[in-house]
Amino acid sequence: MRPSLMNRCQPSRMCRLVCIWILASGTASAAVPPSAPEPVPASISESGRIEVSQGEPASLTFWNREIAILRAGIDGISPADRVRRIQGKIADVLEGNPGERVEAIRSTFANLTGFWVRIDGHPVFGLVPEDADGLTGETVEEQVRRAVDVLQEALDARRQQRSLPLILEGVALATAATLILAVLLWGVVKLEGRAMRRRLRTGARSDESVSSQRAPIRVAGLDLEPMLKGIERTAIKATGFGLAAILVYLWLTFIFGRFPFSRPWGEGLAEFMLDLLATFADGALQALPGFFTVLVIFVLTRIIVRVVDGFFRTVERGAMAVSWLEADTARATRRLTVTLIWVFAVTVAYPYIPGSDSQAFKGISVLVGLMVSLGSAGLINQVMSGLVIAYSRALKVGELVAVGNTLGTVSEVGMLSTKVITPKRETVTVPNAVLVGSPITNYSRLADERGAVVGTKVTIGYDTPWRQVHAMLTLAAERTSLVRKEPAPFVLQRTLADFYPEYELIVHIDRPEQRFFALSELHGHIQDVFNEYGVQIMSPNFEAQPGQKVWVPKEDWFAAPAAPEARTELREL
Repeated sequence: MRPSLMNRCQPSRMCRLVCIWILASGTASAAVPPSAPEPVPASISESGRIEVSQGEPASLTFWNREIAILRAGIDGISPADRVRRIQGKIADVLEGNPGERVEAIRSTFANLTGFWVRIDGHPVFGLVPEDADGLTGETVEEQVRRAVDVLQEALDARRQQRSLPLILEGVALATAATLILAVLLWGVVKLEGRAMRRRLRTGARSDESVSSQRAPIRVAGLDLEPMLKGIERTAIKATGFGLAAILVYLWLTFIFGRFPFSRPWGEGLAEFMLDLLATFADGALQALPGFFTVLVIFVLTRIIVRVVDGFFRTVERGAMAVSWLEADTARATRRLTVTLIWVFAVTVAYPYIPGSDSQAFKGISVLVGLMVSLGSAGLINQVMSGLVIAYSRALKVGELVAVGNTLGTVSEVGMLSTKVITPKRETVTVPNAVLVGSPITNYSRLADERGAVVGTKVTIGYDTPWRQVHAMLTLAAERTSLVRKEPAPFVLQRTLADFYPEYELIVHIDRPEQRFFALSELHGHIQDVFNEYGVQIMSPNFEAQPGQKVWVPKEDWFAAPAAPEARTELREL
């Protein structure tokens, strides 16, 4: 035994006993058969009991292999200390021995009964029943048998590692495997680059050929095509990286297995891969019933959704009429019904999704629920406002409306917002909650075969005959090309204010969308006509009573272009 180890063992009574026992075992091993118990020296038999306790398990390894796990603390020596001493003992024994034969013998030492593991007849460590794993039901005999086999394997690998032909063979195979790996990785990189270039060329041709024929993929007004293209590129890169990682993993497994010392690493990698594949296969087999159920639910839901969607679209186009559903509300009803069907289908299919009962799935569900709870107030408000707009039929696509300061044509009525295109080709997005809380003026709803009604107001002083004002406004309307002759334009006196009366000219145009251009042309003709007859449109505002009365003599009541036979008639808008 090495002097350092002897010096460390001198203060301890247990160390002295172990040294005497090992020496006695070594001298008696040639005379005592393996199955016979080792003789107990007289000094040991008089030493009394040896205390055995459970300590922190320590792994005994040799040549990259786990020989045994020690769990017993013997007379104050912890399992970790036992491991260090055993490793030193094995090194001492192998210094002068080839290490060809490993065996185990049953022996009794003081009050302990266990096994000695020997290398070429030299005892190197002992195992007691307390070293066995009681939780798994392991016995010390099973632990000893496994320790002998693994230690014998480690010693054989130690001898093989010193064989030059074996090392040269391993180096040659490792070099060949490395070259093959380099070629395969080069091929993976080339395939990934080719796939990316092909995707770019295909995408460019597709964009050029079908951009004018196919509508973009949109969900809730969001164009998903750029996102899908990004996902496709990421999938190509991830596939290439995954193939490269698998090749490197297989290469490491092969390289480690070519050399005796690293062979356990290779076996561990291979075992991990096989276990992973077996786990995936077992999980896939166990998940097949759930997958099948989810697939059936999805297919049935898809069929139901297509039937429901087709029905509502038919009503929306006006090809079918039902008493309980209007064509204007069919679109909103279709969206709401389809959403509810899918929500119900997901609720039914959720328990059958593989892994739905796992903690990770539950954590994701809690996170999604929290996000929905925190952000649902405004979302639900907008959705409910959208339903109010849809079912109140306040507006629909193509109608000319005014919401607050926004005047334009409705281009889209969504669940969350409504888009309006102004005459300047500006798209204004109005949240549905704002629409519900604001007055909506619809200029198109009552437009019929008589056209849409447009009105403009003007204030003229009391010193201008009202009949003349009526005639001039009517003349201006007749000169406007976008104003219909029938129904004929007419004038209303809206109010008699302190300084002037207010006149409103009512005309009809063919389409509500012409409102802006018709009013612009009409205002120009009104100015021209009033200028022709010398009547100012600017209305007076008095701070004091003027020197003469502001009135119209009777002889001026029918000033040109008014005619004596002109009468004010009530007209139906």
